[in-house]
Amino acid sequence: MIVHRCDGCGKELAKGQLRYHVKIDVRAAYDKLEIGLAELIQDHRAEMLKLIEQMRHKDPREIEESVYKGFEMDLCPTCQRAYIKSPLRFHPEQGAPESGIDIDRFLRSLGLDRTDPSEGEI
Repeated sequence: MIVHRCDGCGKELAKGQLRYHVKIDVRAAYDKLEIGLAELIQDHRAEMLKLIEQMRHKDPREIEESVYKGFEMDLCPTCQRAYIKSPLRFHPEQGAPESGIDIDRFLRSLGLDRTDPSEGEI
């Protein structure tokens, strides 16, 4: 049996109960490439080797997240309203404060960990 839980307040959502699915895609934005004959005949080997060397010492997760990071959440109607009202400031405790929200558990469910020193302070 599939059980859904609100990722905002943690409330269990019964089968068939109204819930909202939020999908957030954070992608690097690029300007349109303009490639001419000069770029096509140019030898890009040195440039590529330089980029590879720069990335060699970076954490693969950091490289990946600098290009793309995705999040998905299921929200109950109360948390959905709080999210719609202020998506950049949404916090689980805004959705249903009476539920005793564990903010650290919520952040971990999104793949964030407040105690991981490599992630910095949240």
